[in-house]
Amino acid sequence: MGAVVGRWPALVCPGIVVLLATLSLAAVACEDGGSGEDGEPRIVFYSDRDGDDDVYIMNLDGTELDHLTNEPGRDYEADTSPDGRTLVFASQRDGPNNSLLYLMDIDGSNVRRLTEPPDEGRVIDDYAHWSPDNRHIVFQRTTSPEGGFPDADIWMVDTETGEETQLTNTPDSWDSTPSVSAGEKSVLFESDRDGDYEIHRLDLASGEVTQLTDSPGTDAEAKESPDGKSIVFSTTRDGEYEIHVMDADGENVRQLTDNDAEDRCAQWSPDGTRITFYSLRDGDAELYVMNADGREQARLTVSPGRDEVPDWVPAS
Repeated sequence: MGAVVGRWPALVCPGIVVLLATLSLAAVACEDGGSGEDGEPRIVFYSDRDGDDDVYIMNLDGTELDHLTNEPGRDYEADTSPDGRTLVFASQRDGPNNSLLYLMDIDGSNVRRLTEPPDEGRVIDDYAHWSPDNRHIVFQRTTSPEGGFPDADIWMVDTETGEETQLTNTPDSWDSTPSVSAGEKSVLFESDRDGDYEIHRLDLASGEVTQLTDSPGTDAEAKESPDGKSIVFSTTRDGEYEIHVMDADGENVRQLTDNDAEDRCAQWSPDGTRITFYSLRDGDAELYVMNADGREQARLTVSPGRDEVPDWVPAS
C-alpha cells in the first residue's frame, strides 16, 4: 500500500476484490425530514460561515438552514446515501493528524466513525461517494508514513461490515475523487498516471482501467448521471475550472459554465435534470444550481464564508 502527506495536487474538491455480487439496488423510502416543502429535494454542503468547516442542510431555495455538525476540527464533503437516510462525511474531529470518514443520520444524529486511524503515520480519508445500493462507499485514501512521501489511492468500504477494499495501488501517481457509476459496475476517478489529471473508469469485475479524457490541464470530479448516459466533471482545459459534461464513454464533450472564476464539484440531482456546483464568480465560494444543459444558472447561498461541495438529499 502506498504512503499519506506531502505531495498534495491542486485539487480541492480525488488487488481488486469482486464486489458486484454484493451490490444490489435497495428501494428504501426517505425518513421524515429529508425533503423540503412540496417534496422538493434538499441540499447538503459544508461551510466555514461559523468559523470552521461544518456540514449544513437546507431547502433548495436556501430556507430552513440547519447546522448538522458543530465539533472542533473540520467536518466536510458530505455525501447523501441514495435512500436519503444517511450522510457520510470527512472529519478531523479526532485530531488534525488524520481525516476519517463518519456516518450520521440525515438530521445530524447518530454520528459514528466508519474508517479507523492508522497505527502509525498519517491518513486522510475523504472525497467519499455512496454506491447506488446504499451499502458501499468509495473514497480517496491518502497515506504518509513517518518521514515518507504521500500517496493517494481509491478504496471502498462496506458500511455494514466495515470491510475495506483497496481498488487502486499506484505509488507513483495520484488517484483521486472517486464516484460509483449509476450501474454499480465501475468507479470513476481522476489520476495523473499518464502525466496530467485525466478521468478514468475502473471496472470492478475485471480491474481494468480505461482513460476517458485526454486534454491539457486538469479533468476532475467526475459524476455519472442517474441514467448512466452522461458524466459531469470540472476541467481547466480552457483556463479556469469550468463545468463540462460528456457521454459515458468520454465522447461528445460540451461546456456548461463559462466565466472567469472557478466552477467546481458538480453533482446531479436524483432525477438527472439539474446540477449543483460551487462557484467563485461572485467573490467567494457560493452554491449554485443549473439545468442539466447549463441553462438557468441560479445562486443558492449568500454568506461571508465558503460554501462548497453541495449534494442532493432525495425527496421522499
